[in-house]
Amino acid sequence: MRNSLAASIVLLIGVVTFLATEEGRAAQRGRITGEGFITEGVPKMPNPPGPAPKRDLTGMWVGPQNNKPDPVPPMTPAGEALFKQRHPYGPASRNDDLGASNDPFITCDPLGFPRNLLAHAVSSRGRFIFGSAPDRLLIAYEQQRVWREIWMNGRALPKAVDVRGAPESRYYGHSVGHWENDNTLIIDTTGVDERPWLDELGHPRSSSARIQERYTRVDQYNLQLTVTVDDPKFYTKPWTWMRANFYWVMGQEFAETFCIPSEGIEYRDSLAKPSGIEIK
Repeated sequence: MRNSLAASIVLLIGVVTFLATEEGRAAQRGRITGEGFITEGVPKMPNPPGPAPKRDLTGMWVGPQNNKPDPVPPMTPAGEALFKQRHPYGPASRNDDLGASNDPFITCDPLGFPRNLLAHAVSSRGRFIFGSAPDRLLIAYEQQRVWREIWMNGRALPKAVDVRGAPESRYYGHSVGHWENDNTLIIDTTGVDERPWLDELGHPRSSSARIQERYTRVDQYNLQLTVTVDDPKFYTKPWTWMRANFYWVMGQEFAETFCIPSEGIEYRDSLAKPSGIEIK
């Protein structure tokens, strides 16, 4: 059964509040192991976990949990100007007027990368799957049923996008990867479409940004992810945008978690009309 847009939006706007409080609540409920990984709602695995298989992240991962990002650094004048044009909605923004928000996800525009990773931070049911082909890795995400190609054949990232002779920018960017060692996968992404927001607060990211994911498989069941954003066009320095943990599970299926445009418009109108704001 497809989840309604209302449920999706409620999940998304609660990301920051969730991240700030979930660790404490989870510890009280005994949901977290000593390493801080999710254990509720997933099949119980043999304890202790075995060693991490070499150069292998295939399978389904649940998370993230215990996200501890760095503060967003000061923005450049260009970044500040774009940020001021964006009007988020929800507890994180202290704005409860959906009609005043211009968050593109409200009308089911793609979340884009890396914001799609935050879509999984709102509950222990956020999941993604690593798969492999001879020349690339594939990452499929439960939220909106989207996927990414990570080229592993040594190809270079584009030096520019959206100019003559260069590829177009993409919502989820252009990505290449390599193994740093037997347990750590590095993925570099650039060429993201600038329309999606970096997060639910509306922070921007440019098409020239360099976004790096660092996946370290600690053991058979535990994965650590660090995401670093380097975007000189909009920010004064690089920073760690995500630092979180994931838990490997088996025998589970993706739910159909879609943002449906017709429901999005209806939902937004139903909340915006009381505010007196005309929706165009």
